[in-house]
Amino acid sequence: MKMLKYILIPALLLTAASACMTKFEEYNTNPNEMEQWKISPAGMIQELLYSGTEVFLYRIWQLNGELIQYTIAGSGNNTYHRYVIENSVGASAWSNLYMQAANADHMRQLAVRKEDPNYEAIALTLRTLFLQNIADLFGDAPYSQAFKGSSEGIKQPVFDSQEAVYRALLADLEHANSLYDSSLKLPSAERDLLYKGDISKWRKFNNSLYLRLLMRLSNRNAAMGVAAKIAEIFNNPDRYPVFASNGDNAKMSYESVEPFVNYWGTKLNTQFTTSTGRRPAEQIVDMMNHSGDPRIGIWFQQPSGAEGWKGGQSGIESQEADFTGIANLNKANLGDYASPYALMKYDEVLFIQAEAIQRGWIAGDAAACYQNAIRASINYWKEVDTTGLNITDKVIENFLANVPYDGTLESIINQKYVALFWVGYEAWADYRRTGYPVLTIGSGTFNDHILPTRLVYPTNTMETNKENYNAAVERLRTYYGGADDMKTPVWWSKAAVDKGIK
Repeated sequence: MKMLKYILIPALLLTAASACMTKFEEYNTNPNEMEQWKISPAGMIQELLYSGTEVFLYRIWQLNGELIQYTIAGSGNNTYHRYVIENSVGASAWSNLYMQAANADHMRQLAVRKEDPNYEAIALTLRTLFLQNIADLFGDAPYSQAFKGSSEGIKQPVFDSQEAVYRALLADLEHANSLYDSSLKLPSAERDLLYKGDISKWRKFNNSLYLRLLMRLSNRNAAMGVAAKIAEIFNNPDRYPVFASNGDNAKMSYESVEPFVNYWGTKLNTQFTTSTGRRPAEQIVDMMNHSGDPRIGIWFQQPSGAEGWKGGQSGIESQEADFTGIANLNKANLGDYASPYALMKYDEVLFIQAEAIQRGWIAGDAAACYQNAIRASINYWKEVDTTGLNITDKVIENFLANVPYDGTLESIINQKYVALFWVGYEAWADYRRTGYPVLTIGSGTFNDHILPTRLVYPTNTMETNKENYNAAVERLRTYYGGADDMKTPVWWSKAAVDKGIK
């Protein structure tokens, strides 16, 4: 099967010399290669899910955990938890997310041509997942012209505003929900690495993602009608089914043998954790240890001879760090060949429901949703655990007694923060949206001691799409009062609202 790795948005393509262009044309007319419109959508889904998930699986380890104080790098001063983030980090996220979004869009076009509504819907759901993350990471970004290069000759796509991108993504999820048809069998269902062709679960994933995007816009409720739409989804489960148990989770279940193995399965433990990898940060370790959170032993391991749980200090210079007794990430549960990875889980839906109740947007028992969310998270990780921890219902209930819901948004987000461990960039996004959990910013951080609010646009995009890049930067200056740096807030964030940005 040929994945369409060249079907990228024009902003990603480097200006090529004539020789390079010749090779490109040769590749795309090679008689031994499958023509791009002759492949079926079923022929794309397997690789799209596997490679697309890997984009998140690597970067939660690389960057998200460092920013949101789940992890710290083992050594060195120029580390991401000190906000020393080179342009290549953002460029890699940008190019990989757009690559997967472009492939999802091509799968969508194939499905439309073949009149296959379920593959069209799946493609829309996945394309939305990738594009949402681009908008969350960078702000304004190409959407309306992003995938028109090959069909309409648009080589430099415009950057749409964050509001426009989100409005479009919400419309895409609405359309996808209307397309899913459980009465139709998904062709080549065995290639569906997520749900094995279960369309009812794909539809739940779509609408759960819908809730995620809507809650991301909680600070823009008046402009976007967030509360009303969230209420409509929760109050109409037949029209908008969402995750109802851990059995609905958008989970990649990897295998013990290649090719479909966890990205970290083939890597050494020293690459994953210990001195050259990532170690648990003090913030998350202390938060879990003090409350008796049973997930701590699933995610982390104490080194031999350690006296209790200890995490590393985030945001300090390496010469000030004390690594004695610091825990390691538990590779057996997080990064073994068959360790699963979830794009989204049931507990997140319950936390969103609890928050919607707390905000007065829907009726219900926020405390019950909050507690059930924690239970769902722990039970998910109980199934993942390979080390034999005895986490009984009594253990879970004792933990819940230590973290009671006090009626505040902070209590919900604090526990959601824990549950979002190992789920893409979600915890960083929630922090920017709400300001929770309260994090101590280390004295050794750069970026004027501001936890990054966005990533800088890739250098390649500055060079190959200069006019539209400059327009986006001018919008950052005039509309957001900032620059293309890691201190300018994204539109949906608390910081943007606090600055009075409309």
